[in-house]
Formats: sequence, C-alpha cells, structure tokens
Amino acid sequence: MPHNRRHQAPVVAGQQRLDPAAIENQNYESVLCSVPNGCLAPDVVLNPQDKDGVSKVLCNNEQCPFSGYMHRQCFDNWEDGVLTYLKSCGRARSWSEKQRHQNLWTKKGYDLAFKACGCRCGRGHLKKDLDWTNSSKTNDEDNTKRRKKHNKSTKPVLTLTIQTPAIGCHGRSRANSLGSTGSSPPSSGCESPHSPQHYQSVRKRSNPKNEFLTERLRHNSGGNGIFARRTDFSSFNILPKHKINSYHIKMEDEGSQGNDDTRCFLLSSLASARMCRTFCVVCGDALTVYDRYPIIDGTFFIGPRQHSRASVQVRYDNRVQYLSAVCMGCLEGWTVRLRCRRCHQPWDGSHLILGTMYTFDIFAATPCCSERLKCNECDSPVIAPDQRLNFYSDYSHMVSCPFCTALENHFVKALSFYQRVPPTA
Repeated sequence: MPHNRRHQAPVVAGQQRLDPAAIENQNYESVLCSVPNGCLAPDVVLNPQDKDGVSKVLCNNEQCPFSGYMHRQCFDNWEDGVLTYLKSCGRARSWSEKQRHQNLWTKKGYDLAFKACGCRCGRGHLKKDLDWTNSSKTNDEDNTKRRKKHNKSTKPVLTLTIQTPAIGCHGRSRANSLGSTGSSPPSSGCESPHSPQHYQSVRKRSNPKNEFLTERLRHNSGGNGIFARRTDFSSFNILPKHKINSYHIKMEDEGSQGNDDTRCFLLSSLASARMCRTFCVVCGDALTVYDRYPIIDGTFFIGPRQHSRASVQVRYDNRVQYLSAVCMGCLEGWTVRLRCRRCHQPWDGSHLILGTMYTFDIFAATPCCSERLKCNECDSPVIAPDQRLNFYSDYSHMVSCPFCTALENHFVKALSFYQRVPPTA
C-alpha cells in the first residue's frame, strides 16, 4: 500500500523536516512550493496562512524535507495531471469525469493513482490534505453550484450559424489571419453591442484567479497538458448576436484533432515559455489559453515589437518576432479604449476574429494619420500621407526611409503612441 509509513528513509543531508504547524506560525517567506513538476509562480511568495491561494498536501515519507504547501494554481495543474493518469487506470477507465474528481483523493481513487503522485523528495507520495480547510474553494464550490442551478433554468447557448459569406462593413482581408475561414463577415447592420458595464460585471464573475478552479479539465496532448479544455462557449455570449458565429469566432474546423499549423505554433510557443495563460497587452487582464479553438477570449498576433513583458519571443518566417494578445473587452472597446495621441481617432479591433492569430501587428495594420507613417529615426514621412499599402501585413514589414535610409519597422509604433481612455457607456 502506498500509505505505509513503517519503512521511512533518513532525512536528506543538510535538510530539515519542515513542520507544517510551525510553518503557519513563522515567517512564511522561507516556504517553497512543493509541486513536483515545476512551480508556475516561482516569484510569488507562498503564504501558508493565505488559504485562498494555497493548497496543502501530505507526503507519506515522514522525513520529507519539503513544506507540503503549493500555490493553488500549481496544485490544480498538478492535480489535473494525476487525473489524466487516473483516467488510464483499471476500473477508473469507466468512471465519468465527475466520478474521477470525487474519488481521486479517497481510498478508491488514490490506490489507483498514487504512482502519479511522487514527491520531490523521491521517497514518498503526495496526497491532498482533506482536513485542511480552504475557504476560497468552499466559496467557489458554492458559487459553482449556484451558477449551475441558475444556468439550468436559463440555458445560455452560443449559437454558431454558418452563413453565406458577404462583405462586411469593414471590408477587411482575412488572408493573414491564420486559421480563419477565409470569408468576410456578414454586414453589421444589427443590434448594438452590450454596455461596458455589463462586460465588467461578467469579468468579475469570471475572475482569472478562479480560472484554475472553473477550468479543471486539461488535455494530455498539446503543451504537455498545461492548457485548459474549454467546457463551453458561454464567455462569448456577451457579444452582440450577429457576432456569435464562426465568422467572428474561430472554431475547430481542420479535422477532428485540430492539429493545424496555427494551433500547433501557438501552443508549442506558449508551452516553451511555460505559459498556461497570457495577458492582454492593452489592459493587462489575464487570459486563459485553451487547447482548442477558440484558443483565447480575444486574439493573438505576432509582430516585430514587444508591446509588453507578456509578449513572447518567437521565430516565425525565419524572423524573430513577438507573440502578443488582446482581450475581447479591449477589442470591442468595453475595457479600455485606445485613442491616437496625434489625431485623437480611436483604434477599433471589433472587426478582428476571436480565438485565433494574426500574422501582423494589428495596431499598425490600419494607420489613422500621417504621424503613423513617419520614420522612427528622423521623423520624416516614409510614404506620402495619402498613400496606402496593399495589405495589412505590409505595415509590419521592414522598409527603408527615403530620407535617412534607416531600415526598420517604421509603421509599427509603441502602444504609448495611443492614449488609454475609459470606455463609454
């Protein structure tokens, strides 16, 4: 049995057993995360007294030198890996996902899954401490039950209707939207979008801090299983009805496995950076990354400029570029509006496809004034103010200034070129 404590290994030389009771009463800055497969938040201080952000585990090696505490997100990620292992074990193969969650830390499930619970000490196995109360999880479970009860009566549905392609009001080309359907959106002479206040209320109910609780199902293929499995599409119900379709939201359509180049590129790049979520370069909100389309509640793009620290350096088309994301709220202008500091014209991303990736800088693609066409070195116009390039992606390419001959991505400006203004009602 994995719970036997009769034959215990000696403590590792130079290390001392950390008593959990003493830890909770001492300086918690010395406590390290005990997750075996790599901490997701090594720079975040682990405070055992903060039961909202910490989970507790027990090692059956009484001489284990590790603390027995994990960041909540680290524990949830680790637990999902154990659940994936349990799925392949004996009688658990016939269990439903709900039964696996319920049985994992009981004798019925743990006796099957303990081999996937090896501790960092190398001489024991970890198990969740069921006697350690966690107020946040209790509240989350209560809230989840209330939401399920409410959703059962209201039954919100994302309707994805395939419509005949038509030219939209933006008349945009989608050739450089990887993973797009290749069609233009239907005309938008429909109802107005929801208010910014309504969007903010939705964001509060889906706090990113709780996403590791509500998005528990992981997939064991892309990115070593670190990405969430999208259980429903309710987050897109905030959109106006004419946008709830496969023209505006990228859906899985490249086959049953969804193993197209765009998806593989995104997930492998983020997995290499050990990022199971990303952050909007405009407002900074956290965005969960999913293992299938739509990959985020927003859109990715790659470009030559690193707009924030959350932008991941990648190699694309034999060039070093940066992978960035913008959330749905900022694209629609519900969270933060960007306005050019020169001409005061607002930037609009509401026409972009959600859940996929563009191969150009989406902020440079539609210059609003002549200031955005000037050289980054000598401030002279690179092209005439009334001249426009053929494709959106052309504005992300390197060009030579006709005055100072500097070869650079002159049309790709920093986000400081924009003024951030609050959304209007």
